[in-house]
Amino acid sequence: MIFIPVDLIACKPSLNIASVSYYSHHVSQYMSKSSHRQSPDNKQVKSSVSNDDNPQKSRRKPSGDRGRQRRDLILDTAADLLADGGAEAINTNALADRANISIGSVYQYFSNKEAILSALGERYMQQLSRNTVAALQQDVSGLDFAAMVDRVIDPMIAFERQHPAFRHLNAGQEGEGILAEGAKRVDQEILATIYDLLLRVCPHLNPTQGWQVARVTKALYKGMSYLIQQEQEIKNTGGDIDGMIAHMKRMMVTYLEDHLGQLTVG
Repeated sequence: MIFIPVDLIACKPSLNIASVSYYSHHVSQYMSKSSHRQSPDNKQVKSSVSNDDNPQKSRRKPSGDRGRQRRDLILDTAADLLADGGAEAINTNALADRANISIGSVYQYFSNKEAILSALGERYMQQLSRNTVAALQQDVSGLDFAAMVDRVIDPMIAFERQHPAFRHLNAGQEGEGILAEGAKRVDQEILATIYDLLLRVCPHLNPTQGWQVARVTKALYKGMSYLIQQEQEIKNTGGDIDGMIAHMKRMMVTYLEDHLGQLTVG
């Protein structure tokens, strides 16, 4: 596809049912192993959320309702441990004890701790993707940037509050290991989702400028995510976390308005 650079300030975006439907379909393919995107340096990037070559993939795929329930129980328990104590809190003994199952049952589905964290990260990414798609399936034509940010960001913020373990994957943690890899996957998917949304809003957006706007927008969202990680501490010191998030959303709206122009109504 050839992108035609335009003056971003003069760009007049429009969203209609057809374009939102197209975007919803596009995002729903994120979890597919054939999903590809163009990176800022024009190299083809393959989504790493589902990868048959992943050495940490599950040992056994569940068959039947009982098998799926057992695997979900293991992942739910791992999520609780991750939320309580981070990746260090997850081990087969702790999992088996907390889930009230045998260690052998854990090994039936996951070969090691890395496989559990990888599966947990994949499940959260699938849930986050569906959450974002649901928000975008509504008719957003004629909305200004403030309303659009509410429509997209609010479900993502609500998701993080409902799933404390996801915060560890979305924290952008540095270093190495499966948790850092999971955080990187989440980070890449969020960036690509924002970039695709910008293209829906402004189809002729120059790709270099588009990635730049997407990265700044993502950084503002990650700032909100960081506040959520500190939610209890903020509340304990009398802070207003909802007010802080609202302020960062206004910063995001102002930035988008400055670089993409006002969204015209009608």
